[in-house]
Amino acid sequence: MRKLTIVIIALLCVTLGYAQSNFNVKELRNNLQKELDSLIAQHETPGVTYAVVLPNNELISLAAGWADRENGVAMTPTHKMLGGSTGKVFYSVVVMQLVSEGKIQLDVPIQQYLAGYDWFKRLPNAQNLTMRSLLRHESGIPRYVFKEQFQADVLKDADKVWEPKELLAYVFDDEPLFSVGEGFAYSDTNYIIAAMVVESVTGRTLYQETMDRVVKKAGLKFVEPQDKRTYNGLAQGYNEDDPFFPGLALDEQGRSRYNWQFEWAGGGLVITSQDLAILAKQIYEGKMFNPDLLPEYFNGRDAAELGGQWGLGVHIRNSPYGKIYGHSGFMPGYITNMFYFVEDGFAICYQINGSAAKYRSIMRDLPRLTAIVKESIQN
Repeated sequence: MRKLTIVIIALLCVTLGYAQSNFNVKELRNNLQKELDSLIAQHETPGVTYAVVLPNNELISLAAGWADRENGVAMTPTHKMLGGSTGKVFYSVVVMQLVSEGKIQLDVPIQQYLAGYDWFKRLPNAQNLTMRSLLRHESGIPRYVFKEQFQADVLKDADKVWEPKELLAYVFDDEPLFSVGEGFAYSDTNYIIAAMVVESVTGRTLYQETMDRVVKKAGLKFVEPQDKRTYNGLAQGYNEDDPFFPGLALDEQGRSRYNWQFEWAGGGLVITSQDLAILAKQIYEGKMFNPDLLPEYFNGRDAAELGGQWGLGVHIRNSPYGKIYGHSGFMPGYITNMFYFVEDGFAICYQINGSAAKYRSIMRDLPRLTAIVKESIQN
């Protein structure tokens, strides 16, 4: 009888605790949605998605505004957007898994992986490049996307399939910005090269490795390779003041108006806020690769004008809400930010489908939602 009483009391405690947890999460969800609706009303931003994964791994996924203003389509939590450079987070996880398997070493010259390419020696600092220097943006290699010739060429054909060598060719024979390890310069070119190493050692494409090693492992539902012009559930992107791709991101048939495939390992994923928030919590809590490698992953260097430090695919910095790990992403028409708050153990991500200056002002106020989450957790 005593044992039965103990079991009943234990079950009651669990049940009451679960009910209280549900009540708190429901209240938090309502408070966040109210604030998000208020911010959309105050700003010109077309739409926003916002997701938070709480310390107990419960997901809250929200949306406000318009996915397509012209056609009256309301934004939903599962609307997709271009993730921009947040794709680099996925590829850094692939690399760290390969490191743990002994297939890649962080500090050996990568020429041993790419020796078969006759153009390799034409890369700036070619002989001294390592995976660490590429992932931490300390290679000294310039950004191919800022080359005037590339910016002209990328506009010529929205359906062109760019090969990695074609992208790298824009920096062949360039003078390095600095010697390897002696500076910081954020560059998509670094990840193009790193991805070629991944493909060399695995014999599979970057996207195949990413889908199997990251998307499936983390249980993500909406991630797609950015290798075509149409996607189900993709929000319209608004970028009127972009100097290279002005106007709407999608045409009347829902196709991209400009070439997206070129981004590849520089980002190259179509994603949702909720998938990114889920992934952030799993990565930064050591669940996506051998946790013994986390000290290497978070071993950052000064990130210069970006502030904080840059690890092996992670931006590390302090915020008014404590230390954060994360990454940002931009593609014309879309902005993405993902953060993990170290002290409190929750992750958030938001995406907006407007990159013009008048749409970005909402980003100054979105931290109000972080404050609501933090207060809820601490109380």
